Formats: sequence, structure tokens, C-alpha cells
Amino acid sequence: MRMLDDFEPLPPYADPRAALKLALPAWRPAERISVTEAAEKYMRVNVSGQWQPFRRDVTPYMVEPTDMIASRAYRGLSFCGPSQSGKTQMLQSALAYTIAADPGRIAIFQMTREAAAEFERNKISPMVRNSPELRQRQAKGRGSDNIYQKLFTGGTQLSLDWPTITKLSSATIRLVLGTDYDHFPESIDGEGDAYSLMRARARTFLSRGMVVVESSPGAPLKDENWRPLTPHDCPPVNYGVLALYPHGTRGRWYWPCPNCEGEFEPSFRRLRYPESGDPMEAGEAARMGCPHCGMEFGHELKRELNASGRWLHESFDLDSRGQPRLVPIESGRVRRSDMLSYWLDGTAAAFSSWKELVTTYRQAVQAFEMTGDEEKLKTVMNTGFAQPHFPRSASSDLEITVQGLRDRARGRDLPKGIAPDWTRYITVSIDVQGTRFVVGATAWGENGRHQPIDRFDLITPPDGNAERALKPFENAGDWQVLVALADRSWPVAGTASELKAMSLAIDMHGGGATTDNAYRFYRGRRRAGQGGRWYLTRGEGGLDRTDRVWLKAPESASQKAKRRRVAKDVEILFMAVDKLKDAVAASLHTDQAEANACLIPEWMEEDHLIEFTAERRGDKGWTKRPGMVRNESLDHLVQARAQHIIKGGEKIVWSAPPIWAVWSEENPWLTLEPTASSPEAGDTGPPSGAAEPVELQPSSPIRRPVAASRPGLSAPGRGGWIQNRGKWL
Repeated sequence: MRMLDDFEPLPPYADPRAALKLALPAWRPAERISVTEAAEKYMRVNVSGQWQPFRRDVTPYMVEPTDMIASRAYRGLSFCGPSQSGKTQMLQSALAYTIAADPGRIAIFQMTREAAAEFERNKISPMVRNSPELRQRQAKGRGSDNIYQKLFTGGTQLSLDWPTITKLSSATIRLVLGTDYDHFPESIDGEGDAYSLMRARARTFLSRGMVVVESSPGAPLKDENWRPLTPHDCPPVNYGVLALYPHGTRGRWYWPCPNCEGEFEPSFRRLRYPESGDPMEAGEAARMGCPHCGMEFGHELKRELNASGRWLHESFDLDSRGQPRLVPIESGRVRRSDMLSYWLDGTAAAFSSWKELVTTYRQAVQAFEMTGDEEKLKTVMNTGFAQPHFPRSASSDLEITVQGLRDRARGRDLPKGIAPDWTRYITVSIDVQGTRFVVGATAWGENGRHQPIDRFDLITPPDGNAERALKPFENAGDWQVLVALADRSWPVAGTASELKAMSLAIDMHGGGATTDNAYRFYRGRRRAGQGGRWYLTRGEGGLDRTDRVWLKAPESASQKAKRRRVAKDVEILFMAVDKLKDAVAASLHTDQAEANACLIPEWMEEDHLIEFTAERRGDKGWTKRPGMVRNESLDHLVQARAQHIIKGGEKIVWSAPPIWAVWSEENPWLTLEPTASSPEAGDTGPPSGAAEPVELQPSSPIRRPVAASRPGLSAPGRGGWIQNRGKWL
């Protein structure tokens, strides 16, 4: 039996003075100091890898919004600005103020759980750890410092959250902050927008409660014809900070002109630069123009002008024209609202140059003109200039109409089934319907010029039994009618040559056993050595996707193991259909002489033209028009564009094109001197054998590139012991 002396002695009693010392900060009244002053006094920031005291003169336009977080006159604040402008630093300043000067409960909301963890790891924890005053106030003990919650002496409790109805319900928080607000869901689990739910959390604190959200704009414009009704009016959007901005005080940042001292708002529309030529040269020549005296000045004055700038808000007083006057926040004449709203144009941002902004913008415009993809253009407008982007494909000028298509087709009397003289390669698009395959062929030329050259239905089963209907959804054997399409060739106008399809794509959407039948057909084509030519396509909606096309193996769920199984011998060509339809719409309005133009031939029937107009562009993508059923013409061009991209057609250097795009006997899909008729692909398609050349004046003469005559250059799929298997290596 152990004696009492064998046990370790008990620890001494805690000194009540130590406990009192820990409790004293909670009794201390709030320090009479502004939020910016608290940041300068207590917070350190990372400057090129070194932690230095915060300085307001780096981003002077953030001083007023930051200080107004502690205002008792307003209950909310929204800030719209470009990326890397210091707007997230505003939230960190508010945190430093709450920890050191005015303790209370604070919550920072990020767009997702993962983003909240990353924000804590790379922003909050390093800031607290490298700021001595803040680090000293961090509580010790279990649960006082983890990823999603931090406690500080004095009573400050920090939560790092993400927008869910659970997080935004049944909580009382004095200061609620939201970063990257435009990436929040438009509705939180069907209960409403995040800002309204945040306001409910701070309501108990009355005038001490505050909700702050900041973001670059992400919502697209709804109306291209919108015109402002007041000096600081905001274009209509469905969600995000710019949806909140009109309901607040409507503040904008103003500079005094270095010549006439008249105040004006620096903005993208006031940048002057040569729009033609090299993007770098345009960026280097960018200058700001004063709207009062017309003087132009360079980026080197931006820091000085920001130091002299100020925020002006709309007033409830009207001028002689009936427009609201512009006044500073301290005037007491600001329009009546319980929310402060600020909008900073990217040209005034401290961490970006006009050269960089203009160069990036011009590069994005060129990318759009070449590919029809607006993603880069949207990015530079949203994050670079902090301006909402109106999709050019949604413009009324770019709306697809039957009459517009007829007008574009006039004068293009090339017969159906004949490729234009500028053709370099052909793609085939196949739409699967209940009793037929709808086939469309598209000819492609230099710089993305393309044109539909054929359209027909395959309706007879492969056994030739005309008494029964083709059933692709049910009968896997019926898919064999597609096999002959790989050998079908199309005559090229003005020549005695023919081209086969370089790529063939089948849309997998359909009922019944369509997917299984498609997999079986694809595997058969791979075994036949044609895997590099055939694609199974699947469309994915949404405008927020980064890639336009991507290859991915299909997955299926195991009922027993409840896990995902990947069919490694099948690859699906996924298509971001909304973005591709944007590109198609732009191509249908592009002039013939420009890159990426889509030409419409006269042989296309009225029904085919109507199918181009079956869908309309909205804020969230493309949707079917009421009463429209068929849209194969549009789908065919979407599939053709997807094949053009995945094969690298957009990246071709035409001085040295790939072998499948050269006019040479080494091109495996080109027959220079056909000796017999090409195989038929179906009973309803037109003859595709060698035809009498159609005499046309070539706009871009076919020539044999130098790259095609290089010694030792072999064509894929011809000779050698390795079959062409796509990306097998």
C-alpha cells in the first residue's frame, strides 16, 4: 500500500493577482482610436517578405471605408474594388481594432470551408503571430487557437466561417465581415442572400452592430443599353456587391486634376491608348485624360493623386439639373441610407499599373477575337478594373436571327457536300436522336474560319432493313451505321482532291441505353485503331468554368462498395456548352475576313437556320426558347468548336501547321487525286465521291507548306509498327 509521501505534491494555489491581471482587459473601456489608427499602432503587414508596421499612405483610398466600420450611424458597409487593392486588408484592420481597442465577438466569412482555412493559414495567423501587441493578447489553453476559432484576452472571440444557413442562424455577432462576397451563393440554402442573413446576426447590438462585405464584381450586366440616372448610379446586376451598392451612400473615389484642379473619377473609360497594334505598346502608351481641361498624364502621378483624393457620395440635395450633389461623408448631407457603399475603379488601385491593365485588356480582346472565349475578358474587367462584364454573346447585336443568317449566306452558292477552297481539315458532329443520327460536317481553314458543308440523317439500320426504324437509344448494333463516316470524304472546291474527317464527335445525351451503347461503339473504334479520331461528348452547363473542353474518364458507382469506378478505356470529351455557345454566337457575327468567322452556306434549309435560333443567352447561360424543339445546327457547331479546340486548331502556327492541316500527300485525311467514289455513309446523304470541280475564285489559295516537305516527316496512322492512339504516351 502506497504512503501519502509517495505522491507528488499538489501545485500551489493560483495567485489571485494573476487571474485579476488576465481579467482586467475585459473591464477596460474601448480605446478612443479610429480603426486605421489601431491598425497603425497594433498591426504588422507583410511587405515583400518583411513584416512592417501598417501604413495608411500605401492605400489612402481605404482609410475612410476602414474607419467607417466603427461608425454608430450605419449598420452595413459594402466595398467593390479590383483584386489586390487592399480591400481585404480593411477586414484585417477591423480585426486588429477589435482585438486591441474595442473587444467583442467578430466573424469573418469566406466563400467555402476550404477558403476559410486557407485565409486563416495565410492571412490571419501570420498577422497575429508577427504583430507583438496582437500576439500578446492571444489566449492560451485548449481551444483558444485553432483553424476556425481564436480567443483573445479582453473578450474578443474570432470565428472563421463560410456561408451556410447553419452558420448564419442562431448566432449573435457584433461585427460580421465577408470577403469575396460575389463568390458566395446567391441564396443561402434557399433562405435568402448572405448580406441580409448577416444583418440579422448583428441586429441585437443595435447601433454597435456592423456588417461589412467586400469583393470584386462577379455578376454580369443584365442590360447593355442601361444608362445611369444619377452621377453614381450602378448598372443592374442580380447579386454581389454591385447589387448592394445602389442601396447605400454610393461613394466613388475622386482625384484633383494636376492641371486645372477640377475633381474627376479615375476610370477605365478615361484611359487613352492606341487600340490597334501590339498590346504591350498600347499599355506603355496608356495615359489618363482629365474630362475638364483635356490634359493627359501618366501613371507616375497616381501615388500623388491618390494622396490628394477623396470619397464623394451622392447627396439628398439636388442641383439645378435635378441631379444629386456629390458631397463628402462628413458633410451630413449624404443620401439617407443605413448602409455605406463604396466603388473603386481599378485604375486608382495602388498595386496595379495602367500598363499592366491595358496590356492585359488588349490581350483579352485579341483572345476573344481569335477564339470567341470571353473568360479572359471577363477576368480583366472584373478583377482588373472592378467593372461588371456584359457578355458580348448576350448583346442584342449578337442575337442570332434567321434573317441575319440568310443575309450572311447570300452569295455563298457552294453546293451541299462540297468543301470551300480554303479548307484545311474537316470535323464531323453527330447528334443522337430516338430514330436517327443527325450528322453535320464542318470545314475549317486558317485562323479559325469555318463553315458547315454537309447535313444529313442516318435512318436505315446497318443491316439495310428499311422495314424497321433505327433505334440508337436501344440497339447497340445500330451504331455501326456510323463506322462508314470515318471513310467518307468531301470534295474540295476548285480542286480534284477530297478530304476525310480529321475528327468525329458523338453527343452522348439520350435516353435508354445510349451511354452504354456509346461506350461499346467507342471501344470498337479503339480496337480498329481509330481511337484518336472518335470522341464521345457530354455537355456541362455553367459560365464559371475555367476550361472550355477537357477529357475525362467516366465514373460509375459500385452498389456494393459504394465507391467510384473509372472506365479507363473510355475518355469523354466534356464541353462547357454555355461558353462554347458564346463563342459560336460571336463567330456567326464575325466578318468573313476576320479570324474565327463562321460562314453560312446558301444550301442550308429554313429548318436548319431556325435551329440556330432555338436558344437565347441569359444571365446564367443559354436556355431553350419557348416552343423550340430542335437545335441540331447549334449543337453541331458547338461540337465542331470543341473538336477544333481539343485538337489544337486554335494554336496552329500556319507557317508550320500540323500534318493533318497541310495540303500534302503526307496528310492522312487528304486524297490529292481520287480514283474512285468515296464510301456512302447513309441512304439519305448526298453522293460524296469525286465530283466535277466547282470553279470558284479562291480567297485563300491552297498551297503546299514548306513544313509538309521536310524529310523524315511521317503521317500518323501510316506505316510504322506503332498505331496512332492519341495521347498513349
